[in-house]
Amino acid sequence: RRGLVLGEQLRTLQDAALNRPLAAAVRKALFRLPANKPALVLHVGAGIGTQSVVAAQARPDVADYVVACEKSATLIDVAERVAQLNSVGDRISFLQKDCRNLKAHEDMPHKADVLVLECLDTALLSEGILHYVQHLRGTFTAEHAAIIPAAAVIKGMLVELRSGEVHGVDMTMADAYRWSKDARPVHLRDGEYTQLSDVFDIFVFDFASSALEQQVENLEIVISRDGIVSALVFWFDLILDEDIIVSTSPFVPPEQELAFGQGLVYLQPAETRVKRGATLPLLAAHNSLEMMFTIEEDKLTRKGSDCELLPHTRFDPRWEGARVNLDDQWKKIIQGLGANPKDAAQLQEGVMRFAAQSAAFGIDTRVAERCALTFLTD
Repeated sequence: RRGLVLGEQLRTLQDAALNRPLAAAVRKALFRLPANKPALVLHVGAGIGTQSVVAAQARPDVADYVVACEKSATLIDVAERVAQLNSVGDRISFLQKDCRNLKAHEDMPHKADVLVLECLDTALLSEGILHYVQHLRGTFTAEHAAIIPAAAVIKGMLVELRSGEVHGVDMTMADAYRWSKDARPVHLRDGEYTQLSDVFDIFVFDFASSALEQQVENLEIVISRDGIVSALVFWFDLILDEDIIVSTSPFVPPEQELAFGQGLVYLQPAETRVKRGATLPLLAAHNSLEMMFTIEEDKLTRKGSDCELLPHTRFDPRWEGARVNLDDQWKKIIQGLGANPKDAAQLQEGVMRFAAQSAAFGIDTRVAERCALTFLTD
C-alpha cells in the first residue's frame, strides 16, 4: 500500500520541469518579505514535503515557519522524516487534513504570508484548486499574501486525429473505439495529429480573485487549414509569479515538458469537415471542477458547406452503452462499500493482491496500480 501511494508521489517529484520553477517561486516570494519578520507559509497538497522543506530552508537566519496540509497519512509520515533529515523538522507543522478543515489559531498561529498550492492535474481544476484558494484566501492568508501559482490560462487547439489508412487498409471505422466521453490525458507527438486552428485562450484564472462559479464561453474558432475536426486538445500555462511561467503545452522543448501532458476531448455531436478561413462555433464551460466542450450544432448549420457535420457515428453505441452500464455498477459498488466497512476491507485486500502480483492474474500492471490507488489512498 505504501509503495503504491509513494510511487505515484515520486513520479510527481521527478518532474523537474515543474518542481524547480516552483521552488524558485517559493524562495523568491520569501526573499521579498522583510528580513526582520518571520513569515508563515501555508502549503496545500504537500505530498512528501519537498516544497515545504524548500520554504523552511530559504531563509535560515529568519524564523520562518511552514504549515503543510496533506490528506494522506502515508505521505505525511514520509514528509516528516524528509523534514527531519533536512534539519528543518522544527520549522514545519505537517497536518493530515483537508485544508478546508483548518482551524484558525489552533492550526495556524496567524495568517499566511505565502500560500503554495500543489493541487494540480492535467485538467488544472479537477483536484479542487479553485475550491481551496476560495476557502483560504483572506480567511487564512494575509492581505498581500503571495499566492503560488498566481494565475493560469487554459489554452487549446482544434485537431484532426483519425486512424485513416494503415498499410493500405482503411481503418476509419476504428475511430469509433478511439472515442471517449471524458477528457483524457495525452502526450501529443508530431505526426499523431493535424493542427487545424491556431492556439486560442479558453479560460483565465487569477487565483487572487477567482470565484467559485460556472463559466461559459461561446467561441468562434478560425480554421487554419482544410481537414476534419476530431477533437480539442487543451493545456494550461501556469503563472507562478510575474516572471516564472511553466506550461503543459505540446510545443514546449522536451526539457521543459511537464508530466501532466495535455487533455484530449473528442468533440460532439460529430466530426466536422472544415475549410480554411471558416469559423467553428465552440461552447466551453466549467463548473470549477470539470470542463466541458462541444460544437454548437445550431450555429454550425448556418455555416453552410464550410463547416459540415459528418454523418458517421461518433462512437459505437454498444460500446457507449457498456460504458454507461459500467459507470452505474461502479457507483453502486462505491455506495455499497461506504455502508459496509467489512466488505471494503476485503476488497482492499483483494486489490492489493492484484497490484502485488498483477502478472500472475494477467492484469496490466498500470491498471492494477490505478485500481489499488482508488481504494487505498488515505
